[in-house]
This record gives sequence, C-alpha cells and structure tokens, in this order.
Amino acid sequence: MTIDRKPQILGTFIRARRLSRELTLAEAASRSGLHVSYWSKLETGHYKSPSPKNLQTIARVIDVRYEDLYGLAGYDTPERLPTFAPYLRAKYDLPAQAIGDLERYFAMLRSFYDIPPDQPVFPPKPKDNDKPSPTKTEETPDRRMT
Repeated sequence: MTIDRKPQILGTFIRARRLSRELTLAEAASRSGLHVSYWSKLETGHYKSPSPKNLQTIARVIDVRYEDLYGLAGYDTPERLPTFAPYLRAKYDLPAQAIGDLERYFAMLRSFYDIPPDQPVFPPKPKDNDKPSPTKTEETPDRRMT
C-alpha cells in the first residue's frame, strides 16, 4: 500500500509560506475568511483534495500563484505550470536543501541569460554575443569547385 504524501507536502509548503510571511493561523484565517481549524487541518495534511476555490484564497493570503498550490495538491493546471519548487516537491521526494540548491541554480541561469521570471529557463535563448562561430565550410570556400 502506497501512502499519498501530497496532502502532507502541500500542508508543509503552505505552513512554511505562512510563517515566512509572519502570519499566525488566526491572521491567515481572518484574511482568507476560512476557519482557523481549516488552515490547521490543511497544514497537517488532513485534506486529501482541498477545494480549488479555497486554494486560490489561500494562495492570495500567502502570496503564491494558485497554480503552485494546485500542482502540490495534484490538480491539473492547463493554463500555467507551477513554479519550480512546488513542482519538485510534488513530483520528487527531494530534501528542502536540494530544492533550494536547484532554485538558486535556476536563478543564476535566469540572471546569466537575462530571462524574465515569466519565461521558461530552458531552452535558453542565446545572447547576441553567444552566436555560434561560422563553421569551417563557411569560412573557406571549397576550392575544388573553381
């Protein structure tokens, strides 16, 4: 029997994000209009399929894209994909440090290639000065044809 870890992963993410925003459960509940017990149960992985509407409300309160929460909850989001960290948490069982390392690496790639946050990192578009050098056949014409 396999254990579905999605509710626990979602709850851990929401709790960490709420705490990073320095919100108590009571403050988050007040801002969202959802009961404090709902937040508590959600953060402890009690709900296997939280309401998408509630996830949208929670996303607004903790300042994340709702697609991130949808991805962690296992919902399809055809319009946009979740950001990198929630995707990794939902798809792979990576430790938090590994996810942090990967996020820093992708941030470095974005900076190096001047990729806006709303654009995908891969495949990177070459910079103007990164144009490929001409191949040997382009440099020297074939003399046999003259």
